[in-house]
Amino acid sequence: MTALADLSLPTDRLDGLDRLDRRSADFTLRTLDPLTDSELVHAWVTHPRAEHWMTRDATLTDVERAYMAIAASGHREAYLGLCKGVPSFLVEWYDLRELSAGQGTCGDA
Repeated sequence: MTALADLSLPTDRLDGLDRLDRRSADFTLRTLDPLTDSELVHAWVTHPRAEHWMTRDATLTDVERAYMAIAASGHREAYLGLCKGVPSFLVEWYDLRELSAGQGTCGDA
């Protein structure tokens, strides 16, 4: 398992994640690589169950560009989550203070 300290997130961003029981955790996070991971992420965000993300019409190029922009932003980060080593979920982190009004998503607070 990737140690939380290896996630390159300042500890003030972890909000309690540092208290995970690492002995039973089967999840790891690694930085999403926009070029090598975009095909997988594209399949996820265009799947019918992803309708609420409003990305069902996204092309592979759209996904690559979106995650390259996140990687270059300096205030947003994307991670690929793995369960027992298998890519299983996507995690995005962003600093709400850096987003313009209207750029957040439902549930952001």
